[in-house]
Amino acid sequence: NSFLKKESVMDGWKKTGEVLKCASCGMTVETVGAADATAHGPAGTPSAEKRASDALSALLGGDAGIKTVNPLADAERRFCRDCKFRVASAFRMYCTKRERDVNPMDDCPDYQNRES
Repeated sequence: NSFLKKESVMDGWKKTGEVLKCASCGMTVETVGAADATAHGPAGTPSAEKRASDALSALLGGDAGIKTVNPLADAERRFCRDCKFRVASAFRMYCTKRERDVNPMDDCPDYQNRES
């Protein structure tokens, strides 16, 4: 009985399979499997991942593309770090409107945009 570790078998930069080896002596115990060379397909044929993505897209009736969201595009940012009532020093950040210490990422209903 021994602990086994899984190692990849490489041919240059290409993964050709995986083996299970003894953690203490390094002897190969079992070959897990060879990497399927046709999984990514030759040039010009769709890969298995692409076909699965297309099938999911057809099932859900939408675009399978990745959509990104830019949080900085939102014009309504109400963080204390951008507020005109914030007074910053090396030791604390203070709100003159609420007369208390604040964090720069606090969200405030009394927010007013600071003029540059």
